[in-house]
Amino acid sequence: MIHKLYYFHLRFWVRLAIRLFYRKVEIRGEENLPKEGPVLLAPNHQNAFMDALLPATLCPRTIHFLVRADVFKSPAARRFFHSIQMMPVYRQRDGIQNLAKNEETFEKCYEILRSGKVLLLFPEATHEGVRKLRPLSKGFTRILFGALEGNENLDIKVVPLGLNYSNYSDSQSKVLMSYGKPISVQEYHDQILENKAKAMTSLKKEVYEELSKEIIHIEGKRALKAFDIELERILPFYPQSTNGKKVSGSPFYKSREQALESLDEESSYFRRLFIYDGEMKRRNLRAPFFFIFRTGSLYRVLQSIFLLLLLPVFLLAWLVHAPAYFTIKLFLDSKIRDRQFHSSLKLVGMIVLFPLVALFASLFVLSLSPTPLKVSLALILFFPLSILIVRELRLPYRYSLTFWRMTFIRWRNKSLYKYLERIEKEILENIDSHENRFRNKQPE
Repeated sequence: MIHKLYYFHLRFWVRLAIRLFYRKVEIRGEENLPKEGPVLLAPNHQNAFMDALLPATLCPRTIHFLVRADVFKSPAARRFFHSIQMMPVYRQRDGIQNLAKNEETFEKCYEILRSGKVLLLFPEATHEGVRKLRPLSKGFTRILFGALEGNENLDIKVVPLGLNYSNYSDSQSKVLMSYGKPISVQEYHDQILENKAKAMTSLKKEVYEELSKEIIHIEGKRALKAFDIELERILPFYPQSTNGKKVSGSPFYKSREQALESLDEESSYFRRLFIYDGEMKRRNLRAPFFFIFRTGSLYRVLQSIFLLLLLPVFLLAWLVHAPAYFTIKLFLDSKIRDRQFHSSLKLVGMIVLFPLVALFASLFVLSLSPTPLKVSLALILFFPLSILIVRELRLPYRYSLTFWRMTFIRWRNKSLYKYLERIEKEILENIDSHENRFRNKQPE
């Protein structure tokens, strides 16, 4: 009973932190997850520990996990990960002598599935921050077929789970969780009896095909780079509706994958897009011209005045969080080489450090202020509000600064301004052309 209360309490706070950490979390296809019965949840693995935290907190069913054994090294880590229903799986790099320990873990997995629960493991086995699905290992098929031994009527469903990030490490980015079509392992029963190795290969192929549908999967290097640029520079600002007909963001992004993959690697579109990205990055322009000037210069000037009036409040809110922010940043930059761990460690750091900073700041004020109780109470109340202030005003300040930088370029360097605008227009024409074809294929 105590363990369950601890688990659900922790899950609540992590879920809240995730909702604050990401600007938007979109969940699609949740109806594909069976409400009961044994399920093997099979996500792609691009963002290290965050790939486990998202389904752990946002999936409607309680999940048991298989994770890499090296995170279980310290006693404290072992106790924590076991308490949130995670089990270690050992690889050759963990030492050949440790591989035998996997048998105990696999037995636990069999029991989880046989008791009608949900098990999550990553069929790619390792993580890599690329927008494509890598070859699947046979480990997950071994667990599935092992659970079926002596339980031929066990109806296990494999549910592909696509995890798509607009940015792997930055806070206030967007994430899409997309549940795919359930795959019945029971349908492979006869094939298992005839040729187990062939059955494993067939199941791997089907999971690969279904999981590929739920994620951005781009093979070409230039197309992959182009999609990342579009996702940062253009697509979040692109008006995905025409004549009142709304186009859903995630299917449209999937269609951009297909459009870029169809281009030749030497396409001039890639060259123009890469030039545009380089110039925008060099001048620290955080949004495209069409977005910044869509509302008109007068609106941006008035917005800048309003933001200038709010600047003291924003700076105070930022100062409240600065100690935790720079502590986390210093730790990540100096200690964590694998950037795919940055988002999850930022999230954990936020959960642990932000409340501590608020507490110490309150104690500090308590010791100096002539009215310590009132000031400390005000600071404690301001702390959660400051999270929302920073979250909601950070982007408007960025866009306002971008507006003034663009205005300066238009005034001092008209040829550069027109050059960038012309490239942006060509990029938009390419996207418009494909968007129109895509929209016309959508059902009314």
